[in-house]
Amino acid sequence: MAKIKKRRLKWSASESAQVVGYKLYWSEGGEVNYDSRSVTLGNITEIVLPDGVDAFVPGGGPVVFGVTALDEVGNESDMITLVAPYQFNVP
Repeated sequence: MAKIKKRRLKWSASESAQVVGYKLYWSEGGEVNYDSRSVTLGNITEIVLPDGVDAFVPGGGPVVFGVTALDEVGNESDMITLVAPYQFNVP
């Protein structure tokens, strides 16, 4: 059975007292934006993929990630893009 190396994504916590969580976006083979696949996370600043998000199922290509901060009514901050070359395919 093949093994996919896990990747730890980390970001800096928002300094705003209004932040109650974060939203993780991802896109394979293209730019990530607010229409990309996403999952709402709790008030955490680190996640291990692919195991940490049930909705994240890598298709084999390079993946681009984005993170936004959320307030209590669902407003989102500007997106920060994680630019490392994440590859989740088995050779």
